[in-house]
Amino acid sequence: MWHNQQIFSDSKDRKQKLKRFINFYNTIKHHKAISGKTPYESLEDYFNYEV
Repeated sequence: MWHNQQIFSDSKDRKQKLKRFINFYNTIKHHKAISGKTPYESLEDYFNYEV
């Protein structure tokens, strides 16, 4: 897992790095399982879908 490969100086550092990773994972990293979109893009498409 990601957190097992990181070295943290303290809990504040861990929290900052975790926030950056979550942001990267949800807004920048594309996922094959959702058609190459980021989770944010997929969610945005869902809420903007006209019924």
